[in-house]
Amino acid sequence: MPSQRPQPARTAAPAPLTARTADRHDLYQRSVQAPETDAAFYARWFEKYSGRKLRVLREDFCGTALLACHHVRRHPENRAIGVDLHGPTLAWGRRHNVQRLLDAEQQRRLSLLQANVLDVRRPLADVIVALNFSYSVFKTRRDLAAYLRNCHRALRPGGVLFLDAWGGPDVMKQQTDRTRHRGFTYLWEQRRYDPISHGIVCAIHFAFPDGTRLRNAFVYDWRLWTLAELRELFAEAGFVDVHVLWEGTDKATGAGNGVFRRKERGDMDEAWISIVVGQKRG
Repeated sequence: MPSQRPQPARTAAPAPLTARTADRHDLYQRSVQAPETDAAFYARWFEKYSGRKLRVLREDFCGTALLACHHVRRHPENRAIGVDLHGPTLAWGRRHNVQRLLDAEQQRRLSLLQANVLDVRRPLADVIVALNFSYSVFKTRRDLAAYLRNCHRALRPGGVLFLDAWGGPDVMKQQTDRTRHRGFTYLWEQRRYDPISHGIVCAIHFAFPDGTRLRNAFVYDWRLWTLAELRELFAEAGFVDVHVLWEGTDKATGAGNGVFRRKERGDMDEAWISIVVGQKRG
C-alpha cells in the first residue's frame, strides 16, 4: 500500500470584512494610496529635473507615513521626514507601517513629527510633497501662501515642491463614486460645493459584502484651489520654473492613465488630476 504524502497545512481564509471589524486606515491605504509607485515617481522626476538623486523626502500631512516608509526602503542613503498634526494617526503608522516595513537601521532614517506643517523647517529636504489634496485645508490665500513660503524655506537649494491638484466640472457635482476592491467597496462622496467660496466637503465611506457600511470614515472640509491660483502662489513664495504635470487619459476607459507630462495648456476633461511643481533656486 503506497505511503501517503504529507498534505500542506491549510491556512484559514481571512474572515470577511465588516463595518465592525474593518480598520479605516488600512482600507484607506489599500484604496487610495500607491506608495511604491509614488516613491519611484517622485525619485525619478526629481533626478530628471534637478540632476541629482532624491535622498531626503518630506511628506507633509503624512497621516500613516506610508509613502515616507517606502522612500526610506528604496535606498540605504534615503531619509524621510513625515509631518502631521494628528497623534493617533501617526501612532497607527508607527505600529502598522514603520515597525512592519522597516528594519531597525531603516527606522533610524525616518523621522515622524507631530507638528504643524507651517512650523517645521528642519532638516532641509530635497523634496516636499503634500498629496491627496491635503493642503486644501488652507482655505484662504493668506494661509496657503504662508504654507508655501515655509516649504520654500525648508528645501535645500535646488529642492522641489510637489502638490497634486484636481478639478473639472465633474468635481463640482454632488455625487458618489464607487470602486470595488477585494473584500470591500470604496465610496468617494462629493457632498457639497460652493461656487462662491470654492468650499468643498467630501467624505470617504466603505461598504462590505454583509451589507454594513463604515460611513464617514474620513470627512474633508476643503477649498478647491485652481491651478492658476496655485501657480501664482508658488511664484509669490519664491519658487522658480513653476509648472504643471498633467495626467493623460486612458482612451478605453476615459479615466486617468497615470502618465504625467509637463504641459502649458490642459485638456477640457470632465475631471482631471495634475501636479504643480516649483523649484527653489539653486
